[in-house]
Amino acid sequence: MKGVNVEIMGQQLTVASDGGDEWARTLAAAVDEKIKAIRANSQTVNSINLVILAALNFAEELERLRRDHAELLSHLKRLSRRLSEAIDN
Repeated sequence: MKGVNVEIMGQQLTVASDGGDEWARTLAAAVDEKIKAIRANSQTVNSINLVILAALNFAEELERLRRDHAELLSHLKRLSRRLSEAIDN
């Protein structure tokens, strides 16, 4: 798998993704933007701390999305069950 050059926090990196080069660029840009936002809203200047805070932010977003997804699936199952019962009756 060939890599694509991206820049995060002023650092040039070569990354590869199963989603392709454009996907890798999109992800890198999201990470860079998250770090910039944290930097702008905090007094943290240590690069490691910025990256850890960005990772925690992404982890929180991911967990919220997982929970929302699970709730939606549960809701769809309930609706499907009700629809099946209505059709059967």
